[in-house]
Amino acid sequence: MDKPVKLNVINATHLLIAMCIVTFLFEIFYNYVLGEAAFNNLFYTYGFSLENILAGKLWVFITSIFLHANAEHIVLNMIALFFFGSAVEHEIGWKKTLLIFFVSAIVGNIAVIFATLVGIMPAAVPVVGASAAIFGLLGAAMLVKPLEFMMFPYLVPVPLLLIALIYIFFNITEFAIVLFKGGVTDIAYVAHIGGLIAGMLFGFREEGKKKSLYVLLLILAILIIVPFILEFLKYIEIVNYASLVSQVFK
Repeated sequence: MDKPVKLNVINATHLLIAMCIVTFLFEIFYNYVLGEAAFNNLFYTYGFSLENILAGKLWVFITSIFLHANAEHIVLNMIALFFFGSAVEHEIGWKKTLLIFFVSAIVGNIAVIFATLVGIMPAAVPVVGASAAIFGLLGAAMLVKPLEFMMFPYLVPVPLLLIALIYIFFNITEFAIVLFKGGVTDIAYVAHIGGLIAGMLFGFREEGKKKSLYVLLLILAILIIVPFILEFLKYIEIVNYASLVSQVFK
């Protein structure tokens, strides 16, 4: 007798994307009806900042996740959320996916507090967006499903682990530049790093030490050849990929 198929009635990734999009549509409506001043106040009230925490607005730990600054911000975040979230959810289920998402976001916000205290980020400027949560999913995905092939953000299938490393590389590089210059940034690089670490810890726990060690060794090998890989990917973006494929089959 065949066992009944267990249906996943909740898709956490789709739910999170829907919540972010609905919130952004509300932002547009809010701006249209009440004007730019009220719109900006929305971010200062519900975005995450040390000033808001000191004022007792603890809800910003959650509300800041779903706010996005502009269309480009939400589109890029939702595409990344779809790919990394789907990979994690398919492997470990919707409950753990939601847990990673929210815990990573909160850890990222805590990292923002520390960055503010040491003078890297301004205390009053709010941080918004799901980036820290997405970096958490990225960190988990690179451990639980490192060799999953994805078409994002390139036109050719690329291992998830490689895409994750490119994200991490550019984020850490940009953050290092800020530190080197001794400046202040309103881009929450530290939140991304905090979320990433939280997600990786979930990944380690889920996969166990042995497999995680293999993945880390693979990461080390990729980092050695990453300059060559980046040059190849740049070439793919510059050259008309479709025409190259058509020439191969002529």
